[in-house]
Amino acid sequence: FFGDQILEIVNKYKYLGIYLTKRLTFSPTLDDLASRARKGMLAIVKLLWSIGEHSPEIFFKMFDSQIQPILTYGSEIWGLSDNQECIERVHLSALKKFMGVSSKSPRHLIYGETGRYPLYVHTYARCIKFWLRLTCMDDKRYPRKAYNMLLNLQRQNYNTWACSIRNVLYKFGFGVVWEMQGVGDVKSFIKEFKQRLIDCFKQDWHSALESHDFYNVYSNFNHSLVRSPYLSLLNNISVRRVFAR
Repeated sequence: FFGDQILEIVNKYKYLGIYLTKRLTFSPTLDDLASRARKGMLAIVKLLWSIGEHSPEIFFKMFDSQIQPILTYGSEIWGLSDNQECIERVHLSALKKFMGVSSKSPRHLIYGETGRYPLYVHTYARCIKFWLRLTCMDDKRYPRKAYNMLLNLQRQNYNTWACSIRNVLYKFGFGVVWEMQGVGDVKSFIKEFKQRLIDCFKQDWHSALESHDFYNVYSNFNHSLVRSPYLSLLNNISVRRVFAR
């Protein structure tokens, strides 16, 4: 009850665009974001096709400014979750539709042709940036109080958001930042952190091409994660589709 009013008991509740659940999982939130972003992505694709615009620069710019913010909404909190596949599927689907290739095309080839990186590069960076903001807050502020509680639970070996921050920093070679609980120049550090994520992804991408026979032919003529020139040079969309396939 709230006063004399009976409160409904539900399994999940949407608050400020984020689903709060009884199981403390972000899956409903990610599914909702992916669903809304997919509708927006299809609308952009139809719009560009209707006006005959096939430039990769314009398509990627519109995706990054209109769709990516939807996909990464609230990622300061859920951005280190392992179950972000539904988010990345929307990203890959957009790239495949732009190139005109099959929906079953391997993601490594899509990244290689477009020179794009998975969205976790952005969600991880947003999490770390938010964490750095928390470490600079006054102890009297509620977000800082909440973080201090998570920090104490993490020190007692509970798996918390603070624990995920620590693990990511150590994983990518920034353990000292966690131990110091902050950095001097936040902007420079976030830039370095994102570059480290990209470098690690490039290494994984090269390893995938080398370790699977399926990529033998492709790896003979593409060795870098840089957008293929033909995407911009071939103005005839039908020819570009055939070339991509």
